[in-house]
Amino acid sequence: MRAAATRRSALRRAPAVGLALAVGLALAPAAQGSPAVEGTRNLSLGNVARGSSYGTNAVLLNPSNMGFSGTFAIEPLYQLQIASRTSGVGVVVMDSLNNARVSLGLGYLFMRGKPQIAFTSTETGEDEDFDLSRFGHEAFAAISVMVIKQWLAVGIKPKYQYTSLRYRDVTGAARNAADKLSAFGLDASLTANFAGIAALALVGTNLTGNSDPAFTDERDVTLTDVGADEETIRYKSLSELSEYPLGFAWGASIFPLRKPDFSINADGYYDFSSFRFEKTTRQVYGGSAEFVAGPVPLRFGTTWDSRGKGKKDDRVFVSGGIGFVKPAPVGGVGVDVGFGFSQQVAGPLRDTVIGFNLGLRIHPDL
Repeated sequence: MRAAATRRSALRRAPAVGLALAVGLALAPAAQGSPAVEGTRNLSLGNVARGSSYGTNAVLLNPSNMGFSGTFAIEPLYQLQIASRTSGVGVVVMDSLNNARVSLGLGYLFMRGKPQIAFTSTETGEDEDFDLSRFGHEAFAAISVMVIKQWLAVGIKPKYQYTSLRYRDVTGAARNAADKLSAFGLDASLTANFAGIAALALVGTNLTGNSDPAFTDERDVTLTDVGADEETIRYKSLSELSEYPLGFAWGASIFPLRKPDFSINADGYYDFSSFRFEKTTRQVYGGSAEFVAGPVPLRFGTTWDSRGKGKKDDRVFVSGGIGFVKPAPVGGVGVDVGFGFSQQVAGPLRDTVIGFNLGLRIHPDL
């Protein structure tokens, strides 16, 4: 580990390195839940939907909201973050239909990516791009209990989470570029719904099992036997954010038609892990809206994301999406298909995330 003063000295000796580092940080994603699978509705609304989430998206973002909408769903998901070439796949099963008090969700998520860094070779003195291997999976169970029917609910989501960041050295051996995470995590949430007019949600994420980012201004990734001058490492598309940060979020939603078909949302999120080394809390604020026109949900959101001290690293994202939802008749099967995206529009560079889902809704004739 090198001190911050050493890093600043290296950047003064190589201004281009400092510029490349600033550019690379802009490519970091703004994900706030699972590292590579946020849920299509959540992605479309910029993760600004904690008070109005439902179905499998509630399992992922705010488990206490599962019981406010009767749903039995099985939903495969896919998400792609273009900058870091990271794909996330998963399947979520949830049931809030068969018991008015207790809702359950189960899921498995998997990610694999190839973020890229760069450094100056100690052998040739030339700049080289270098691929890392990002891998992770998460298995979880979500439970929500309706304390006061359709008014107040609490939820927890225990989970097992694993992430690694590896590379191959000149001999072909696999090495760790950062510490692996293998831990049991826990999310907890509470939602109060005010007669279908408005809702307020509070969510604590990764209360256990949280982790530090792969690198900071004071600590580089570990590179051995690849011919790298470690003073010149530039983190092009490797995120500066923790994969599983300790966090807290609030979400407020209003329903102008007193139905979930039209919601206006405002959320705030606080990440206590990613910039802990400089005693700063990352803050994310945003607004979103969803309107369901017949079977077609239309979604839009925008978020502002602070990164560390000062404003030079701040990001602004816009997001949107569309879907097709056919509710399941009694004794039958319906569908929930959706596409969503998130696009960075302010900050040093741009990042894009896209996702889609193809879910089945089932209504057993009990």
